[in-house]
Amino acid sequence: MSWWSRLWRRTRMEEQLERELRFHLDQRESELIARGRSPEQARREARLALGGPEQVKERCRDARGTRWAEDFLQDISYALRSFRQKPGFVATTLLILALGIGVTTAMFAVVNSVLLRPLPFPEPDRMVILHGFTNDLGEFWGFSYPDFADLHHEIRSVTIAAWTYSSGTISAPGEPAHVEGRQISAELFPILGVVPAYGRGFRSYEDQAGATPVAIISYGLSQRRFASDRAAVGKQVVFDGKPYEVIGVAPPDFQLSGEADIFTPLGQSTDPQMQNREARRYQVIGRLAPGVSPNQAQAELALAGRHLAAEYPKSNAGLSVRIHPLLQELVSDVRGTLWMLLAAVGLVLLIACVNIASLFLTRAVSRERELAMRAALGASRGRLVRQCMTESAVLGLGGGMLGIFAAAVSVHPFVALWPGYLPRAEEIHIDWRVLCFGTGISLVCGLLFGLTPALRVPLHRLEEVLRSGGRTVGAGSRPLHSAFVISEIALASVLLVSAGMLGRTLLALSSLNPGFNAQNVLAARFALSPNVLDNPSQIRSAWRDVLDRARRVRGVESAALADIIPMREGVNALPYRATPNPLPPNQEPLALASSVSPNYLDVMGIPLLEGRFFNEYDREGSKPVVVIDENMARHAFGRKNVVGEHLWIRALGAAPVEIVGVVGHVRYWGLAGDDSSRMRDQMYCPFAQIPGRLLHFFSSVMSIAIRTRGSPLEIVEPLQRAVRGSLGDQTLYEVRTMEQLVSASLGRQRFLSLLFAIFAGVALFLATVGVYGVLAYLTGRRTAEIGVRMALGANVHDILRLVLWQGLKMTIAGVSVGIAGAVAAGQSLQHLVQGMQPVSGATFAIVIPLLLLAALLASFVPARRASLIEPVQALRQE
Repeated sequence: MSWWSRLWRRTRMEEQLERELRFHLDQRESELIARGRSPEQARREARLALGGPEQVKERCRDARGTRWAEDFLQDISYALRSFRQKPGFVATTLLILALGIGVTTAMFAVVNSVLLRPLPFPEPDRMVILHGFTNDLGEFWGFSYPDFADLHHEIRSVTIAAWTYSSGTISAPGEPAHVEGRQISAELFPILGVVPAYGRGFRSYEDQAGATPVAIISYGLSQRRFASDRAAVGKQVVFDGKPYEVIGVAPPDFQLSGEADIFTPLGQSTDPQMQNREARRYQVIGRLAPGVSPNQAQAELALAGRHLAAEYPKSNAGLSVRIHPLLQELVSDVRGTLWMLLAAVGLVLLIACVNIASLFLTRAVSRERELAMRAALGASRGRLVRQCMTESAVLGLGGGMLGIFAAAVSVHPFVALWPGYLPRAEEIHIDWRVLCFGTGISLVCGLLFGLTPALRVPLHRLEEVLRSGGRTVGAGSRPLHSAFVISEIALASVLLVSAGMLGRTLLALSSLNPGFNAQNVLAARFALSPNVLDNPSQIRSAWRDVLDRARRVRGVESAALADIIPMREGVNALPYRATPNPLPPNQEPLALASSVSPNYLDVMGIPLLEGRFFNEYDREGSKPVVVIDENMARHAFGRKNVVGEHLWIRALGAAPVEIVGVVGHVRYWGLAGDDSSRMRDQMYCPFAQIPGRLLHFFSSVMSIAIRTRGSPLEIVEPLQRAVRGSLGDQTLYEVRTMEQLVSASLGRQRFLSLLFAIFAGVALFLATVGVYGVLAYLTGRRTAEIGVRMALGANVHDILRLVLWQGLKMTIAGVSVGIAGAVAAGQSLQHLVQGMQPVSGATFAIVIPLLLLAALLASFVPARRASLIEPVQALRQE
């Protein structure tokens, strides 16, 4: 019979064992009677010869090999029976555990899906991304198309592909609508290992200038425009006025740095910047060749970078190429934040475990008499320890199951509340790794809070425990209870100080001046009619028409154009110099350049400090002019009054550009990120002076800014109708108020402040409950002592002071330990959170009194109860 069969049929085997023992006993008794023994004497000698029945049964059970499993099942059964007698204790333990394990498992589900799980591509560990590097700029992601083409032909250790963002209007089939797109090289889908759901990918000859326009569309677009993914292949879509043949439909779940509806060959682009070796706008990813290590690929790329620097010193001097794992790059912006949040919820879980350990210790002390009785009856230490650990493990698993359920319910709302873009958000779910993690920490927690009670099994002082009847706190119990409370207070201190620092940071950043008046301003990207994009004069006329139409909308005060809106994605960095003397390559400082229409300052409320802003005379063919901010004036000339000075900006031509005005600095990179940005100089160029060859590109990134008399969102619909154009193919998209953008720039800080405030509140509550529970228990066990003190003359105030001081001592010790951890946590937050304020005494001045007050309030109830003890009754109980 197999082991499992013996375990499963143990009831039947027990019956067989009982019958067999009875048979042997009866047989021996019959033999002795036949020899002349009396029945009573025969029965006695038979029992002596066989041995004690229970001892024989135990040996037989041991021989089966299922003894440990049977004992384990008995322990579980006993634990469940004992829990029914203590429903309050069980409910409290399960709720605390479910809370701690739930938040930890939910956070691990996010970390697992975003940071730990491999990318959903074949051989994801061989996927890499290429970065450029110069000493002045540091590391950056963009490459020029000529550099990409040269690297593509020269290197063999990595197969590379390039892509960039694009957007435009799909005007057929169906109604005109703006869509997001990507321009990709033909190698991108094969490198990623992505196979179109229907149709095929791009071929190399299609990724060239002049080739037949072809496109791959998203699964969603195929459903919206063609009602079927199969029907889309072979049909045409008109994108930005150009017909493309649909050759493939991307898989339903495919994304490339966000969702895109149309993919077109990068090599077919007619953008003049494609030939500019200084226009580093294209991201390059790759796949390591079989048998090639990252170090080998890095060595070849370094050599290729030196070749490019030697061949093109004007644009590539000092430029090197670096390689990184693709997953590391995708999650770089959130990696530190996610690990920090996992550590924070880990502290909450640890506090919960300490709290429950304190409850279990209290229960173990009250059960010392029971455990001593078991030991006196022959139970070994191992047997008693196993019983205690089984009870804690059952509770741990119970709380863990509740916690996993809570995590499954809460993980998607958590992702939905994440501020901004969370990489791989669509992949986040509860998988087998998360289930194993949740189950594992449930068992670990159960073993942790059950360990101390298990080790307190009273084997060496059985008589003392049996005589005492459990009326006093055993040796070592008070220090353990105190240690638990001190640990809870210390951990709560770390979370409270962290929450205080984040809150203080949020208040400080919210009070900063963004550099413009965000009230009643609407900003939206705008897609011009594709029919005008090939004619520069028509483009200029179309933009003027858009502004005229917008200004005529009721409620609009003024309108302006800009290619870059503060605190929104978009950057145009231009090198400049303040002297005619050339600087060494790649050593010119950079400024953020924005092309705007004349009344941009009025719309945005940016202060003009010196000179003038643009007017209708600053147009194509007139003297090139520029307006700079106060930071750039100070960096370039060392003063603010620089009107009439000149700058040399290679991107705007060889002629010097006159500075006609100085404006206030705008926090383009957000309230939190602007101070730490490596590029804080800002310049403004007249949109009317943009060369005609660049108007097509600029029109793809232009935005319209509107100042309104009332709420900006109230004019969105009438504004959308007004600017549709005669063909109805112009549209606003990514519509935001400037107040929303300012608020969103602090989204990460606000989100972290809220989460840490919740964590700190939970930690403070658990620590307060821990202080109350321990003091209530210790005070209850000291009833006789307090009765003696009062009989000897102690008054109510003396007893109050005695108990309150006991709680205060534990709290002060916990705070003292927690301060060191809080300082370390604060330093870590400074590296992980933009704009984080340094650790300051002000935060501690708020948090420490709060903890002391909470501890005193938690101590007061046990202290008050102790002060009301009647000495005579206390002594009689003793």
